[in-house]
Amino acid sequence: MNMWPQVNRLGLVGLVMMASVGSAAPLDIAALQTLVTNGQAAAALAPLAAAVERDPDDARLLYDHGVAAYAAGAYEEALVSLDRAEALGNRKVARKARFQKGNAEYQLGQSVRRTNLEETIARWRESIRQFAAVVRETDDPEPKANFEFVRRELMAVLLADAKRNREEANRKDTPLSQKLEKLRNAFERYTSAKETDPESAEAQAGEQETRDELADALMKEGTRKSQTSRLVPPRPNEAPIPRPDFKEIEEGVAMLEDAAQLKPKDPDIQEALTEGKERMADARTFNARILMAQEQQMPWPKEKLAVLRMAKESVEKALDKVPDHKPAKETLEAVNRRLAQVMEEQADQLAEQADQQSLEQQTQMLGQSLDFYQQAGELQPQQKQLQQKAEQTQDRLEEALAKLADRLMQQPRNESMEQQAARLEGAEQALSQLEGLEPSPETAGKLQQVSEQLDGVRQKLAEQGKPMGQPGGQQPQLAQTPQGPMGPPMDAPPRVNTPGAKGTWQSPVMNRAQDY
Repeated sequence: MNMWPQVNRLGLVGLVMMASVGSAAPLDIAALQTLVTNGQAAAALAPLAAAVERDPDDARLLYDHGVAAYAAGAYEEALVSLDRAEALGNRKVARKARFQKGNAEYQLGQSVRRTNLEETIARWRESIRQFAAVVRETDDPEPKANFEFVRRELMAVLLADAKRNREEANRKDTPLSQKLEKLRNAFERYTSAKETDPESAEAQAGEQETRDELADALMKEGTRKSQTSRLVPPRPNEAPIPRPDFKEIEEGVAMLEDAAQLKPKDPDIQEALTEGKERMADARTFNARILMAQEQQMPWPKEKLAVLRMAKESVEKALDKVPDHKPAKETLEAVNRRLAQVMEEQADQLAEQADQQSLEQQTQMLGQSLDFYQQAGELQPQQKQLQQKAEQTQDRLEEALAKLADRLMQQPRNESMEQQAARLEGAEQALSQLEGLEPSPETAGKLQQVSEQLDGVRQKLAEQGKPMGQPGGQQPQLAQTPQGPMGPPMDAPPRVNTPGAKGTWQSPVMNRAQDY
């Protein structure tokens, strides 16, 4: 404790006497204060802990316990009591609790300084934050003195670690990967020091110098990766054509983007970034064309759609980086044409097969067919037959849904309450879908009627303590093909490409794999 300037000035809040609980004697705060002042805080801690257990919402008592725990070296325990004291106490108690929290955070950081520098820095930042809050509220010199003391300590740690990392990065025998890591660490430390003390000339100069050095190193490594000519062998389920290693190229482009973020006006970095993006667009486009060739060999529509969606995603990533990339634009047009063609063929097949199916299966298959036609129309809006087919299919679907709803609204004899609930659920589902396709007062009225009936049945079932019945065969079922359920018209859309989603930078080397 002798390293801390205000330890000997710690005090308990006034002479707060606790009411007697059972046979326990009232607390003698003055005597406890003497124990703390004379270095016997552990002896004072036990009666205060017992008192807090009896009265856990007394802010002053919580503060006293926090101070005693701090003086005894139980800093985590002190923070718990001080947090509650701040939350429950009046303005004066809350301010004093924040002051002591600043003390405790400093001591916790000091205790792990040799083993966990990251925690030390985090603790001392929190200590500064607590003292700063108190300084804004009072002219008391002690919070100001402690604020300045911790800030000097933190600055010394940040600058020393920044220098060490920079020196190690600039050794001749340091591999480039380690050089990047060390420069990034140095840059982060100098940046933190600059934020801690904006007036520090050393922090300002170090931050700018390591920024430039880091940007240059990123450009060098990013250029190497983005210009790779390595080909990746195909996986067992891919076409037997080696493809460019676009993953490494993308990593290189991400590093070049980070370099440009550090030095936005550097012409060499901008030129390397432009070339890297072109290389990535070329690789992604080539990969899309491989996938298109692979699609021709796929036997089932679902597999064809999945592969074409992968091709579309790949070429769209190329255009994200180079919007005017002509080969990517041409490939995207070809992918969209082929996607629309496969969707139209599948929609035609489903629409044709629907007439031979049960009413439930008709609604399912016609719904899938309509989805295919609509998505194909979005991809190829100039093909008017797609819109016409979609309109015709929707008319058929509306008719089938209306018939299904009317049938399900009719109550058969000897129907159990569970079966009635399942039947009404099927009717409600059909009417809801119909209302979404073609709203009408008639459909809305039927839907309200069914919903009210269903609510009544559910209420009766709940009163009887019976679980809801399953719809069983009453609701539309998935259409079946020789290969099994058709499933949705398209596989799930690709995940949005969000480089650097775990940090403020684009490349993993800069984000340090941290979650933000």
